[in-house]
Amino acid sequence: MGKSKRTLDTKKISQQERHVDWMLICPDPTPLAFFQYTFPSHRINASEKYKKALDLASKEAVDKELHNKFEKMKTLATEARISEDWETWLRQKTALLVRRNTHHEEINTSLNKPPSSSEETAKLESESASPEPDTNEEYLEEEDQEEEESADEIDKFFMDKGSNEKIRNGVTSNDIGNFDHVERIEESSSTCQRLWVLSSGTNVGETLASHVETIPEAQKCLNLAYWNILDLTEDSQIKSLFSTEDWEEMLKSFNNEVKLIESDLLDVVEYFFDEVEKITKEKDDKDIINAIDGLTPEIIEMNREVELNDKEKNVIYILRRAVVAYAENLERIDPPVSEADFDNAFPNLLAKKFLNSGELKMDVGDIACWASACRRNEGRSVVLRARTGQKCDFRGTLKKSVNKLEALIGLRSGGLPVSHPKKIYEDKVDLSVAMRDILYTFFKENSKAPSSDIHSTFVFGIHSWGWVHNIYGMDCKATNVLRLGNISHSKMPNTLKTLPILESFYVLFMDLQATLDNICKHTNNVSLAHSRAHRNRKRKNPEQDGEKGGSFGNPSRTPINKKSNNYNNHVDLTLC
Repeated sequence: MGKSKRTLDTKKISQQERHVDWMLICPDPTPLAFFQYTFPSHRINASEKYKKALDLASKEAVDKELHNKFEKMKTLATEARISEDWETWLRQKTALLVRRNTHHEEINTSLNKPPSSSEETAKLESESASPEPDTNEEYLEEEDQEEEESADEIDKFFMDKGSNEKIRNGVTSNDIGNFDHVERIEESSSTCQRLWVLSSGTNVGETLASHVETIPEAQKCLNLAYWNILDLTEDSQIKSLFSTEDWEEMLKSFNNEVKLIESDLLDVVEYFFDEVEKITKEKDDKDIINAIDGLTPEIIEMNREVELNDKEKNVIYILRRAVVAYAENLERIDPPVSEADFDNAFPNLLAKKFLNSGELKMDVGDIACWASACRRNEGRSVVLRARTGQKCDFRGTLKKSVNKLEALIGLRSGGLPVSHPKKIYEDKVDLSVAMRDILYTFFKENSKAPSSDIHSTFVFGIHSWGWVHNIYGMDCKATNVLRLGNISHSKMPNTLKTLPILESFYVLFMDLQATLDNICKHTNNVSLAHSRAHRNRKRKNPEQDGEKGGSFGNPSRTPINKKSNNYNNHVDLTLC
C-alpha cells in the first residue's frame, strides 16, 4: 500500500484527516464504502465530504499507482454514481436501524471496513479508543448540524417504483443483512378498464394522463390532474385542455349524476325566517339576539294565524337555537380570529346544528381522514412509522353504513382575515385527495359489486374560507378519472342584519342530509351485492366477471420531493 505525505501517528487528528487516512488505506474507496464508514444522515454533506476527502487523498498519495487510483475514482464518482450509492446506503441503513437494538454489535462490525494490515489495524483501534477533538472547524460545524435520520428521509427512497423493483428482484449490491422488513409499495393493476369517451371522440382519461406527463416535478402535488382528479370547478386549471363543447358536456354529465336531493321543507321554515327578517329590520343590533331568542311557536301561530303541530314546533326550536348561537358568536367576533375558533363557531356549528346526528357521526377539530390513512399505509411494513391521513376539520361518517363511509368531510382555510389564495388552493387539493381516498377505499372493499353500481357512488366535501362556504361532490367516472365539481356556493352572514341568509344554509343542509341518507342506502346495497358474489363462484362467465369491481385505477402517490419543492412549503399531508 502506498504511503501518504502525512504519517498516521499525528497526535491530534481532525475528522477530515481521518477520512483522508481511510481513503489511503481503503482498497476500493467508492461512495457507498465511504457512506458505510461515516454513517451519514444528510446526503449533501456526505457527498461533499466524500469529494473533498477523495481530492485530498489524491494530492497526498506519494505512490503513483495509488495516485492514479484516486484520479480514476474521481472520474467514476459522478453525481449519478453518488446518487445511486446513496440510495443503496438508505436501504442498508433502514435495515440496520430496524435491528439496531438487538444487533448493535453486529452493525458496528459490518459498517467498518477491515484494514489491510495488522499495523494499520492497531493504529486505527488506538484512534477509535481515544479519539482526539477535531481541529477542522468546517467539519465540526457540519457534524453539529447533523441529526438522527428522520423516518421520512429514509422512507422517501422506497416511494420510487424503480428502487422497489430492485429490492424485490434482489439485484442491489453490497446488501447488509436481510431486508424482510423494508417498506414495499407494490402497485396493483386494474382487472378491467372503464373509459369515458365524449361525443367528440375525446378520451378524458388519456387527455388527463397526457397532461400529467407535462407537469413539472415540483408542481405535481399541487395539480389535481396528477391525483387523477378532473377538476370541473370554476377555477379549474385544466379547462384549456378541452374544447368548449367537451367542457359543457362534462359539466352537464356531472350535474346530472352528482347532485343533491330536494328535501321536503315545511312551511314553518319560511314563517320563522320571515320573522327573523322582520326583527333584523326593526331592531337595533343590541336587541336582535334577545328578540330572536324570544321567537316562540306561539308568536308565529299568532302572527301567521296558523296552528302548528309538534313536528313544526320542533323545527322552530332547532332553528332558533342555531340562529341564536350563530348570532352570539357573530356579536363577539373581533378579528383576527384563528382557524379553529372560526371553524367551531361558524361552518362546523351550522353543520352540527342542521344535520341529523342520529344518522351522521360528526367529528370536528384537527383530525385525519380514516380512508386516507388506510390508503397511505397500504402495503407498508408494520415496523415502519404509520402515516396519518389527510387533515380535515370536519368528518361526517354514516352511522348505518356497513362500510362506515366518510361521506362528508370539511376543511377550513384559515380564520379572519382571509387567508392567502395559495393557502386556499392548497387546502382544496388536500380536501380533494382525501375525497379520492374515501372512494378508493370503498371501491377496494366492494371489489365484487357490479361496476355500474359502484361507479354511481359519490361523496361530499365542505371547503370554507373567509365567509365563503363551498360544497364539492366527487365520483369516479372512469378508470383513473375522478370528477370534482361544485354542488353549492354561498356566503355566511357576517353581520347581525344579514342573519336571514341562514335560511339558505338550512335548506342546503336539509337537502344534503336527504342525499346522505340516500348514499347510505346505496352503499349498503353495493355491499350487499359484493357479499352475494359467492353465489356465482361456480358459474364461469367472463363477460359478467368483467363487470365486477369497478375500475378505479391506481391512485397516484405523493411525489418524492413534495417536502422539498417550493410550491408546497407548508407540507401536509398530510397530502398525500
